Amino acid sequence: MTIQTPSPIVQVLPETAPFSEAQRSWLNGFFAGLLSLDNAGVTALSPTENAAVMAEADDGAPWHDPSLAITERMQLAEGKPLPRRLFAAMAQQDCGQCGYVCETYSAAIASGAEARLNLCAPGGKDTLRQLKTLMDEGGAAAPAAPASPSAPATLGPLGRCRENPALATFLSRRKLNGEGSQKETWHVEFDLSGCGLDYVVGDAFGVVARNDPRLADAVIALLGARPDADVGGVPLREALIAQRALGPSPDALFQLISYVTGGETRAKARRLAAGEDPDGDLDRLDVLGTLHKFTQARLSPEAFVEALDPLQPRLYSIS
Repeated sequence: MTIQTPSPIVQVLPETAPFSEAQRSWLNGFFAGLLSLDNAGVTALSPTENAAVMAEADDGAPWHDPSLAITERMQLAEGKPLPRRLFAAMAQQDCGQCGYVCETYSAAIASGAEARLNLCAPGGKDTLRQLKTLMDEGGAAAPAAPASPSAPATLGPLGRCRENPALATFLSRRKLNGEGSQKETWHVEFDLSGCGLDYVVGDAFGVVARNDPRLADAVIALLGARPDADVGGVPLREALIAQRALGPSPDALFQLISYVTGGETRAKARRLAAGEDPDGDLDRLDVLGTLHKFTQARLSPEAFVEALDPLQPRLYSIS
């Protein structure tokens, strides 16, 4: 869970941004808390930089509509600078699950500050494939240089950043929508008394998920691997429970299968990696289902784990 810094608040938004003083103050606190920018040395945009940002904002972002199909959104952004086309590829829900909103996530990718392209949970594979296509076309800044290997890793306070989560107790959830509603809204309760966390409106609450150990065991059995097999210094079972997503199969897993199989099986795996659906079951192919489908593929535990998406925390604004 992240929390706003009471004082001083980093001035993320420039003074020339089109907000009132109260709105700008709230938004500065919100983004500082959401993105943990309070100690990152972030400063307001210069007048020149702000003018460039505002010029892009003047296009109205007509694609910022979650009801539009991704093909329609990309058509609306055709001919725009790379950050705007990346913006159009997002799911347009501004849900915060990636740690950004759609526009700031796309800007971070374009600048090289964010190298991960798979953070848009609502957009799923369609967004990921479109982002990869746009980045392959070139024109993006190089990713930010990694920290020096000699520099020790610094974790934030317990429970105040995604790298150092605190343990909270889940109490209950209750659906708020009436029967037949197309929306799904839940009232969720956690007990924070044992972890020392508090919050104010505008903070972001992150849930760091773990996979069901029984699911991890089933995946290991189909792999024909040992649960304690070393994968990057971590036992395979622990990596599958705590580090890797076991939901919908990523394209990289289909690509890996195509490398170790042949004939019709290889061709089918290639088609799945390209987003095609040769057997009409793509929407049901999670990681376990994919291993069932391609039982003849012999995958090394290390290569298999590397082909899976990281298990990402889910972030929610508190209201």
